[in-house]
Amino acid sequence: MAEENEKASTASQPPSSESAPASQPDAPQPSEIATSSAEGGTRSELISRARVFLSSPQIQSQDIFAKRRFLLDKGLNESEIELLLRELPPQLPRVPPRTYPQPPPSGLLTLLIGLARIFSWVAGGSAALIFLYHRFLLPRIIRTAEARKSLKLHQVTLLQKLNTSLQSLKETQTQSYAPLPRSNPHKEPSLFADCHRLLDLLNRSETHHLEVNELPHLSLLRCAWEDFRKLPDCADSNPRTEELFQVLESRIPWLVSDAGIAFEHTLWDVLSTSSAFEALTSQDSPEGTSAPVCWVYVPPKAVVPTPFLSSLESLSKTVSTYQPTSTSSPYQHTLQAMSEFTGYISSNLYTAYRPPPIPGIAAPLTGESTDELKKEIRALKGLVLNRSVSNFRGYCSFLMDGIQEILHVSDTQSECIVSSTTVTILYMKFVSVEAYLYS
Repeated sequence: MAEENEKASTASQPPSSESAPASQPDAPQPSEIATSSAEGGTRSELISRARVFLSSPQIQSQDIFAKRRFLLDKGLNESEIELLLRELPPQLPRVPPRTYPQPPPSGLLTLLIGLARIFSWVAGGSAALIFLYHRFLLPRIIRTAEARKSLKLHQVTLLQKLNTSLQSLKETQTQSYAPLPRSNPHKEPSLFADCHRLLDLLNRSETHHLEVNELPHLSLLRCAWEDFRKLPDCADSNPRTEELFQVLESRIPWLVSDAGIAFEHTLWDVLSTSSAFEALTSQDSPEGTSAPVCWVYVPPKAVVPTPFLSSLESLSKTVSTYQPTSTSSPYQHTLQAMSEFTGYISSNLYTAYRPPPIPGIAAPLTGESTDELKKEIRALKGLVLNRSVSNFRGYCSFLMDGIQEILHVSDTQSECIVSSTTVTILYMKFVSVEAYLYS
């Protein structure tokens, strides 16, 4: 609106003032004076309008250079413009306009397409994995599980069979061991079973060169218990633990030493664990105190021998009193002849070599030894032929060759002395036959 007013005022100015002839500047005429006064009024009005224009809120926010350019366009000079600008109040710093970022375009469609692609890839990969799993992995897993299950069942079956066999073995052992005698860990040796006093027990140990710690613990406790009951006023009473050990220490002073105290601990263990001594608690003790313990000796019951043990004892007695009777074997004479013949061959094994007889020279007459040897060989030959044993056929043929060789050599030579090799072969044959006959 201010600009339109200024344009209107500018348009209403008389053109005569601007187009005044320059040819008459020196002569002030009345028309000129009127014109100058009119121009002064118009100028002041223009300045007032410019002042109002500059004071408007819309123009105050404009740049000072834009204001100056606008005022110059309206016909104001530099001095007037400077005066008007000085009259303006100080301008506050211009606040930049608040700008907002442009909102991005909507990506819903892109997001939906991406999600669809992701779901399609996931579904395809899952389908491929499921196919591979059911096609390749699942059958192997099933076979492995079935194999493990069958192996487990087989092992369980074997364990059940083992338990059954062990149970049957245990029952069989129980039945088999029932007739056998059972050892009694608290049984006294027969050497000290008849001793009823500690002095008798010590004398018996000195006789057999035994130390006190080598004596049976049960025998020591039993003899001490009997010695206590033999004391005056103690015939019907049972000893307490300290009284029993006092009797032992009075008879055996060695128990007071360090080694004896350790031995007493062993005696206490036997006393508290043996079935031959029974602990009795006295009921007359006052309240609040521990009742003293008295010990009663319970003689072991006689063990009835089992039938198996009785048969073993009778067999042992029979064997100990048995005397074997000498019986003559039907082959005793033959075995003796074979032994003598073996000794004869052994004695002539390494004799000096005698050359064979020269043809054409008569051999000397044979002696009694040669005849005796021939008799023994013929007797052995008859024994071999008459032996009716199936396993002896090989030995018969084996021995017949040796006998025929000996007879042939003895017929061709003066004495039954052959070469060392022949004698060695014959010796081995007869030794084998002798071993068979003895077997």
